[in-house]
Amino acid sequence: MDLQAALALLREATTDPPPGHPGAPPSEPPLRGRALRFVLIDEMLRRRDMTVAEMVAVLVGEYGFDLGGRASKVISDALRWEVRRGRVVRLARGQYRFNRATRSTVRRVRLLASHSRAWVVARRRFQKVPTTPYPLRPTRNPHWIYHPKAAPWAELAWLRDK
Repeated sequence: MDLQAALALLREATTDPPPGHPGAPPSEPPLRGRALRFVLIDEMLRRRDMTVAEMVAVLVGEYGFDLGGRASKVISDALRWEVRRGRVVRLARGQYRFNRATRSTVRRVRLLASHSRAWVVARRRFQKVPTTPYPLRPTRNPHWIYHPKAAPWAELAWLRDK
């Protein structure tokens, strides 16, 4: 068997999923902006001091978030913004610690981070995607509650009432 025939067989084997396999989950938007910063702050609230390498290992390796670029650069850019806000303190090059935030902000941080982690883990395991655990209140804008088929960080307006 020559090299071309072996490559053709390999291509055929990788394109067809095995029988009974549910397939890859649909892609979600990358974790960026406020949602990324909130997930990073939540990890710092849980683990105290963290380096950028540890944050990459947790977000990308452990939970499987798509950051849409070079993970260390995306995380350091987000943390630089949080340092300017005063929520995070830079201890050394690549090492950060949570500083302070209001109780309402911490509550929203934890809420979005827990929803985002549960959503990504469920998508990776091909399970039913969790919905919001809070009962829907009648509001003027009913689209504030995120739809279970969309990532919790795709539309952050649902955090306003929480």
